[in-house]
Amino acid sequence: MRGTTRRGRFVVVLALVALSMQFLLSAPSSAQAVVERGFANAAGTRDYYLHVPPGDPAGKPLMIYLHGCTDPWRQLADTGFSLTRIADELGFVLAYPIQTEAANDRYCWNWFDPANQARGQGESSIIADLTAALIGEFGLDRSRVYVGGYSAGGAMSTVLAATYPDLYAAIAPMAGGPYQLDPQTFRADLSGASIVAAMGERARPVPGFFLQDLLDQTSLYPIGRTNLVQWLGVYRLASDLAVLAVPSTVTTSTDPVPTTIERYDAGGCVLAEFRTPIGPDHIGGGLLMQSERGLGLQRELMNFLLAHRLGGPRQACG
Repeated sequence: MRGTTRRGRFVVVLALVALSMQFLLSAPSSAQAVVERGFANAAGTRDYYLHVPPGDPAGKPLMIYLHGCTDPWRQLADTGFSLTRIADELGFVLAYPIQTEAANDRYCWNWFDPANQARGQGESSIIADLTAALIGEFGLDRSRVYVGGYSAGGAMSTVLAATYPDLYAAIAPMAGGPYQLDPQTFRADLSGASIVAAMGERARPVPGFFLQDLLDQTSLYPIGRTNLVQWLGVYRLASDLAVLAVPSTVTTSTDPVPTTIERYDAGGCVLAEFRTPIGPDHIGGGLLMQSERGLGLQRELMNFLLAHRLGGPRQACG
């Protein structure tokens, strides 16, 4: 199956994901069981890894995790699929869609391509339709479906929230970028109006878990802040909430690295959490999100997401 999806070349020069995310740890001996499957819709075919926690999956939440650049089979297998441990602990189904070399020779999700930025077309539709298929196959909880990722995967998470706000209850765009960011000029809509327009009648403030390392030299820190500002704008435009530009609370953590944690609350809902680790570069940040070293951070990521249920139009939290 792998051989049929890894042919061809499509060269993309992209500043945000210009460096690949190489992982430096060997595969843990206690890696959890995953299966490799395939999915296709009118826009194309992608393989994906799937992990179902023990017991009956019916009624469980679903997490879609999108990898960054470089060969995703090696990237995920080398780190032992550490998020599967959190899936077993917290009880959610976990899927890792896999980008193909034919679509992007660095295996990056093409989040920056307008062909993938609208509902019902391109790579975003493949991921969304896969999500819907898994919900139906396993009888999962439609109100607790999430998407997140790192680097190019984080940026594609923003695209999916903009185009499918009626599918994903909350998102985790980590080391990603704002919707319709121009990778040549780094210009983006700060008001959030572009996302609300893409959402259309389904517009709602989609809560987000943001992570942007202060020292990241690939996904630069201002890009992550721009992503947050854009979503704060969405929260104002797509709801009746009084959303402030400053965080409701600011705390710190030292696990796994020194980190500042900002929370943005409104109307009894945690709209956003923005984490600023100080220390790891782009590669190191990706490693924390997909290795045993970052299990505590991965647990906090999923605790944030799982606390949110899908709201209707103009509703952040169901």
